[in-house]
Amino acid sequence: MLTLILVFIITVMIGVPVAFCLGIAGVAFILMSPQYSLTILPTMMFGGIDSFTLMAIPFFIMAGYMMGRAGVLPGLIDLADSIVGHFRGGLAHVTIVASMFFAGVTGVAVADCAAVGSMLIPGMIKQGYPRGFAAMVTSCASIMGPIIPPSVAMLIFAHVYGGGISVGKMFLMGAVPGVIIGLSMMTLVYVMSFYRKFPVTSDRHFSIGNVGKCFVKAIPGLMVPIIILGGIIGGFFTATEAGAVALFYAILVGLFLTRKLTLKSIGECFVESMRMSAVVFLLLGTAKIVAFILVSHQVPQKVGELFQMYTHSAFVFILFTVIFLILLGFVLEAVATMIMLIPVLAPIAVSYGVEPHMFGLIIVITVQIALITPPVALALFIAAPLAHCTIEEAAKDLWPFLALMFCLVMLLALFPGVATWLPALFGYK
Repeated sequence: MLTLILVFIITVMIGVPVAFCLGIAGVAFILMSPQYSLTILPTMMFGGIDSFTLMAIPFFIMAGYMMGRAGVLPGLIDLADSIVGHFRGGLAHVTIVASMFFAGVTGVAVADCAAVGSMLIPGMIKQGYPRGFAAMVTSCASIMGPIIPPSVAMLIFAHVYGGGISVGKMFLMGAVPGVIIGLSMMTLVYVMSFYRKFPVTSDRHFSIGNVGKCFVKAIPGLMVPIIILGGIIGGFFTATEAGAVALFYAILVGLFLTRKLTLKSIGECFVESMRMSAVVFLLLGTAKIVAFILVSHQVPQKVGELFQMYTHSAFVFILFTVIFLILLGFVLEAVATMIMLIPVLAPIAVSYGVEPHMFGLIIVITVQIALITPPVALALFIAAPLAHCTIEEAAKDLWPFLALMFCLVMLLALFPGVATWLPALFGYK
């Protein structure tokens, strides 16, 4: 087991992509262990990706890219501006609300950050917002992408967990906490806007009529989460079929409604989606090798026994898990962290009586914090070039948002009813 850990740490430190780090570590362990043969590798890797549910991932990613290219984002931004643009620090609020709306379209944080950031960061800088703050608030807002349904991260959790997880229930559980995260970020920005003297986006006052006009224009984008959730909850199709339907809808919108999609742009969307999906599936395949090794050596049971020696409190277990995942997020990105640690942490959570869907939601929210914690910070690496600032400049505003996210996760652990009442309303137990 020491070989596995050392090889993984060394390869991560020298900059090898995490998917290959997992594969190399697994191969090194097998070569050092006489009871295993390299012939198990193809079976293990294929087993890690052989799932009907996982087919939803490329569909959701492609649907998000298609909707972005179809030009629905400006309508969502105008709707957000009509609702919160009149506040001080209005454009920062618009960025958060627009990310909230677009999260219901993409399900992927980096796509959310790139799309919203490219349209709103230049405007924030032009209005006098510090470049680092513009990059940070855009990056933090993208955290809602994998929390507000649909969510690729929740699909990954459901697969890696290994059965007994309802994707529809997880999607619904993410809706209310995702909105609370957005509103909490807006409150933080509102407070910061006074002592940092952020500007108001426009001179116009709030108008129900203007919101109504913008809402009508935003309907094509807002329909995506309705189609996905309505279809899954209504029993019309599975999560994978929902992804395919969302993709088909996005193509129809782009070709016939907005008329901004062309055969060339559709091809480019497919290529971009395949690249992102390939990274996820490669991680799933190589992580399956490591998961097999950990489970066969009873690592989850041993770690669980270690926890039980020091505490019998489920909340303390969640507290230590959240802190550990946040610290790990400084060096690993979210998907890799989930794939590696869910096989270890999930059995321990069960032993503490933590409801699996609730545990999954806490994991999904916590690992997204890695999007804003350098040196990995994928969202910051996307937003900082758009703001023409360094990662260091953007990271100056990190700590208030990081503290906010930690407090929200802990409150969710203390009051799980915040997340569970909506699924219960739709008949999920």
